[in-house]
Amino acid sequence: MVVLRGGRWSLSATALLSLSVGAVTLGAPAALRAQGEVGSLTGRVTEAGAATPVAGASIRVLVLTTRAVVGGANSNEDGRYRVGNLQPGTYAVNVSRIGYRPRTDTVRVSAGAATTHDVAIGEGASILSQVVTTASRGASERLQEVPASISVVNTEVIETRPTVTAIEHLRETPGINISTAGIAQSNVVARGFNNAFSGALLTLQDYKFAGVPSLRVNVPFLVPGTNEDIERIEVLLGPASALYGPNSANGVMHIITKSPFSSPGTTITVDGGERSIFRGALRHAQLLGEKAAIKVSGEYFTGRDFEFRDQAEPAQFGNQAPPGRRGTANARDYDVERYSGEARLDLRPTPNTEAVTTIGYTNVGNGVELTGANGAAQIRNWTYTSLQQRLRWNRLFGQIFVNLSDAGNRDSLDLRGTYLLRTGVPIVDQSRVFAAQLQHGVDLGGDRQRFLYGADYIMTNPRTGRTINGNNEDVDDVREIGAYVQSTTRVTSKFDVIGALRVDQNDQIEGTQVSPRAALVFKPTENHNLRATYNRAFQTPANFSFFLDLPQQSNVGGLPYNVRARGNPPKEGWQYERGCTGVATGGICMRSPFLPNNGAFVPASANLAYQGTLTALAPRITTSLTQAFVAQGLPQATAAAQAAQIVGFLRAQSPAAADVGTRIAFINDPGTVNRAPSEFRDIKPLEASYNTTYELGYKGLLGTRARLAIDLWSQERGDVGTPAGLATPNVFFSGQALGAYIGTRLATPQAAGGAGLPAAQAQAIAAALAPTLAAVPVGLVTFANGNTNAVDILATYQTLDKKVNLWGTDVAFDYLFTDRLSAAATFSRISDKVFEDVRGADGRALMLNAPDYTASLAVRMQAPADRGFGWELRGRYANAFPVNSGVYASGVNFPLPNPTAGGPTNFQYDAVPVNMLLDAGINYRFLVNGKRVLWSLNGSNVLDNEVPTFAGTAAIGRVIMTRLQYSF
Repeated sequence: MVVLRGGRWSLSATALLSLSVGAVTLGAPAALRAQGEVGSLTGRVTEAGAATPVAGASIRVLVLTTRAVVGGANSNEDGRYRVGNLQPGTYAVNVSRIGYRPRTDTVRVSAGAATTHDVAIGEGASILSQVVTTASRGASERLQEVPASISVVNTEVIETRPTVTAIEHLRETPGINISTAGIAQSNVVARGFNNAFSGALLTLQDYKFAGVPSLRVNVPFLVPGTNEDIERIEVLLGPASALYGPNSANGVMHIITKSPFSSPGTTITVDGGERSIFRGALRHAQLLGEKAAIKVSGEYFTGRDFEFRDQAEPAQFGNQAPPGRRGTANARDYDVERYSGEARLDLRPTPNTEAVTTIGYTNVGNGVELTGANGAAQIRNWTYTSLQQRLRWNRLFGQIFVNLSDAGNRDSLDLRGTYLLRTGVPIVDQSRVFAAQLQHGVDLGGDRQRFLYGADYIMTNPRTGRTINGNNEDVDDVREIGAYVQSTTRVTSKFDVIGALRVDQNDQIEGTQVSPRAALVFKPTENHNLRATYNRAFQTPANFSFFLDLPQQSNVGGLPYNVRARGNPPKEGWQYERGCTGVATGGICMRSPFLPNNGAFVPASANLAYQGTLTALAPRITTSLTQAFVAQGLPQATAAAQAAQIVGFLRAQSPAAADVGTRIAFINDPGTVNRAPSEFRDIKPLEASYNTTYELGYKGLLGTRARLAIDLWSQERGDVGTPAGLATPNVFFSGQALGAYIGTRLATPQAAGGAGLPAAQAQAIAAALAPTLAAVPVGLVTFANGNTNAVDILATYQTLDKKVNLWGTDVAFDYLFTDRLSAAATFSRISDKVFEDVRGADGRALMLNAPDYTASLAVRMQAPADRGFGWELRGRYANAFPVNSGVYASGVNFPLPNPTAGGPTNFQYDAVPVNMLLDAGINYRFLVNGKRVLWSLNGSNVLDNEVPTFAGTAAIGRVIMTRLQYSF
């Protein structure tokens, strides 16, 4: 029989008002206790050799024989703790805290009494004693006991390694792939499938989203806060939708900051280095009595980025740019500038209640960020604001937060904010995301049965001033709601069975998304964990995938065509117009700017646009022929007259379809490609995609000095919808047929003023004109819906009805030579880099966009807490790989925006070469008047092996940074 004991709670008005989630009353169940009095365990946790309290230490009370956990607590700001409701007997009491060596003692608890057990724990390398919260969405667990693949970067590493963003600390994390475009710009994913504009890895900061709201892209440089305030970074590999819901199908990265209760004091930091880097930061935390604490932090950063000239960016801005920028020179600004700050208030009105209020703000004054659909953007005055209120009472957790983005422009004519470097078009992004989340947990039968359940609501509100979302501005809100439950059953002292189920709905997608999870965990001893897991996780398309409406390139090749990125209309998709019969192109239709019908649909046959095309190009053709005749010795006037006669004659012709032929191809296809009409299938509306993953994992301590983690995984991925790719091909003349037709017509008596041309001269003129005319798009095979026109070549998103199967492994090994000297090695392998069976509308294969092999090896000496040297040496390897990410695709011909006469008309991006890099760092700690001072020097790529890490980005060389930090 299970007895549920009613819980009592008392919150101050401040704490109640601080969580505007609604009144929630839940019973707090307790396990059935044996008859008789129970005892309790109290004490204080301090640093060994000093009286300094250790806050946030995890205290677990375990049965000696089975190691079952029967109680637990965390130490408060004074290091004190209390564990109640313990049956009389002898227990193992384990105390652990990040940055300290764990300790386990045997303690006897007496009936009806409070047993005191004070513990002193020593500082030391913490790789064998880490505690995490991300795997169970907030519940603290020892890393060795987590039923998932998870890695941690701890405070010591973060503090002593000067970096520009927190992402730099993850480069040796197994399973993580990072592409870097500059000193501040990077994209990070787990287990491959990176992109130029990536939000695949759910990124959190203190349990709230840390991505740009409507764009759902991770921009590390925009995340508020400072390096000094980060306590740890947790990375969960693999799917996490069963708990985290939408957009966690590929893992979670969680940046967890320090509580002001456990980290009072002031820290001042000054960083400097190569690339003109300067950074100044301040953090202050203070206790306000026993039940309140505050912290504030802020930083200013400036530097000079690595230079790169993208050939897709025109020398000057065209007509798509606002009037104040139109016709001006286009040059990247390589200066990088950022300032950021965060303030937080923590309230603890009772030992089991905590309310946290946080506000964060970042302003990136200057920088460059890649986008997949529109190339690079020049960041100007982009701000990011985050407001969060969260409450934890016993096992109940709730939070509301709102993230606000502002790209720096008020409207599409503003010149002060962010703009696209390919068009000069301003980005107006004043988007917002609002989220409310509740979670609660109960235990039945002691710790034999645990339930964790909760619900989420997310509302995304893009506000782009008709720039990013263009004509979709008024219909682009997205609402998502979901609920989940997870069960953990302790079958025996060595076996746990875990099951979870989550259900979600998105108002822009048909149907309901269901995410199940199952795991069997075997713990032969406390320090060894084997698991077999199954996950079905889902990913919903980002807001811009539905509603994007943004020019990418104007007047392609000097012709009346623009490239425009468009979202896939929700619940509708795209349909080609196929009602044109009687031609060899299978009934498919086209629109043409060279026809006098305002772009109406006509059969996709090049001959229909023949006269209009030659009329539009007549001045160019006449000039070219005149120059050719003058070169042959004719006088200027005679040459011009003859050229005009020939062009006038050709313009008057009305060829049949077979006379000039028809070729259908994308503008970046080679001139020999002729795509069959059957290749152009209607594009389905976007759907949620599902990834099914099976994983075998082991984590264990080998003796007292080594830790090994091995993960083997197999995955069937359904999220193979590629980034925006060209979807509307153009119609061209057949060069061979057109040449024959022109040569034949010029040799007729009607040509050249009625005299005709000699056959040899006619063929020579035809041979000169035909290749040029055959390269001109005379029509556009476009969609029947979505307000399309004759001049916008569309790139769009799609859901592909294909899946890819791949497998991989992640290995991590840590070894402690001493309490201060350690070594770490990682290795990751993914089975495939290119998936030929999955191709986008542009015909390009899906790619991993990441290396299939990565490895790292590091040796680290941790400095003593008060005085002494520390150092680290790190080697990193990443294999070469090709790229297919929207407008960034290696080995593909892209048109130059302003080709020169006689010069190339296309260019290509290179694939990513092998990256083999060496990093090194040294730090020294000492005291000044009893206050801690840290000096550190960190070199990334110290051998200056300049290599790019993604297509269309700069080759990244050495960056050396130094730090001086004073704490008091």
